[in-house]
Amino acid sequence: MCRRDMRRETERETGNGKREMWLTRAARVVRRIIGAPDYEAYLEHCRAAGHAPTLGEREYVAQFFEAKGKGARCC
Repeated sequence: MCRRDMRRETERETGNGKREMWLTRAARVVRRIIGAPDYEAYLEHCRAAGHAPTLGEREYVAQFFEAKGKGARCC
């Protein structure tokens, strides 16, 4: 069995691959719709920007909710 086939077989057994990616993306969409913080998106942003994250998950969530109430509101 070649290495590529072994990887595919392992992904099927562990539930990784497209199915897990789909669930992760769906969870991210739901968080965005309901206005919940998404720490994983923050970490991806930091990686893409080329700097280390400055906030731990607790600090990120606290800052998220603190800033949420301070923006301009129409109602």
